[in-house]
Amino acid sequence: MNIERLARLGVWVWLVLLTACATPEPRTVAASNEWSGRLAIQVLKDPPESLSAHFELQGSAQSGQMVLLSPIGTSLARLQWQAEYARLEQGQEQVVGTSLQNLAARLTGTELPIGALFDWLAGRPSEASGWQVDLSSHAQGRITAERRLPAPVTVLRIVLDR
Repeated sequence: MNIERLARLGVWVWLVLLTACATPEPRTVAASNEWSGRLAIQVLKDPPESLSAHFELQGSAQSGQMVLLSPIGTSLARLQWQAEYARLEQGQEQVVGTSLQNLAARLTGTELPIGALFDWLAGRPSEASGWQVDLSSHAQGRITAERRLPAPVTVLRIVLDR
């Protein structure tokens, strides 16, 4: 093999390796009912509780699935639901119930406005009893919501992948 061919082969191998190691583009939020990003929930009680995770969500308040992932990508929990059926998987534990609302509260430590949450993710304002939502940064992929009543105060922050 001559030096020129060897040099071309080396460049080709280098380009293949660079391409293989390249960081993938972040997933974009689809116009459909699919979202991914990070969420943080703080429940300001004594002692305070918090949950922070990457999430992948698809569906609607009526049927869908949400996976919570750790910073290194391991599955923390999976929620699946349909009308009158919901299942929460955490590690080896599985809990089946009839209410997504109850299983979500079990997972997060607080009641969340599930129906309104899907509207907020889509950038649509929606009323939820006791909750105030700030969608002013939705175009930048940020949602903040706070519940003052009933106690305890709960703060929900979402950063969507764009």
